[in-house]
Amino acid sequence: MANKKAQKKKPARPALGEQTQSYVEQSRRPALSILVCLPLVVLYQIGIVQASSGTRNIAEIWMTGPLSRMGMNTATLVNVMVLAALLYGLYEAHKTGGFYLGFMGIMLMEALIYALLLFSGVSVAAHAVERAVHRFLFIQGMSGNTLLLSLGAGVYEELLFRLILVGGGALLLQKVFLWDKLNSSAAMLVFSSLLFSAAHHVGPCGESFTAFAFIFRAICGAALGVLFLTRGLGIAVWTHAIYNVLVLVTT
Repeated sequence: MANKKAQKKKPARPALGEQTQSYVEQSRRPALSILVCLPLVVLYQIGIVQASSGTRNIAEIWMTGPLSRMGMNTATLVNVMVLAALLYGLYEAHKTGGFYLGFMGIMLMEALIYALLLFSGVSVAAHAVERAVHRFLFIQGMSGNTLLLSLGAGVYEELLFRLILVGGGALLLQKVFLWDKLNSSAAMLVFSSLLFSAAHHVGPCGESFTAFAFIFRAICGAALGVLFLTRGLGIAVWTHAIYNVLVLVTT
């Protein structure tokens, strides 16, 4: 009876979940990491030689410095290390039955995504921390009088412009001039908002007049007036006070 040669069966294509798991596992292997990193090492070394400047990465100097002091040539040492790493990576890849070039490409794409996140995210985080530190130092350096004035403005400006002008003025229009509640409230809301904005530009501490600043504060005054009419004086006062503090610590 003739011996039949055993035919090698082509392995079945792994499912998507298995491919994902395989990639996660394989991409953590030292051999695949070495193969991915080698092009960077080669490019770096070629660039150093071509530049002929003698300037090298400080981490490389720290790693190869002790051996170079023992009489070993740094370039030769690096070349030997690269060759040894290449052989090890190829050997390990051969043991697993493939070079996983597709995985290496995915690793590069994954690294690109992380680099972009790092480039943008760390910058944003650093600026956020810097701003937070500056704000903290600013608050620490502020006089208690400055902070109290910001809180007090929320109280007394609401008492004058919202309680007295909006609330009291609307009541006066209703009782004396027999206006209805809606029209009297709307009229005093507009009047108090314009007066509220104008008040910030008068007196020795008043700001220089600009159209934007006047319109901005008039809108803020109208919003606080609506808040006063719908939610009451307490909410309006605290909203105004907290807003002042936020402006103080963020500008």
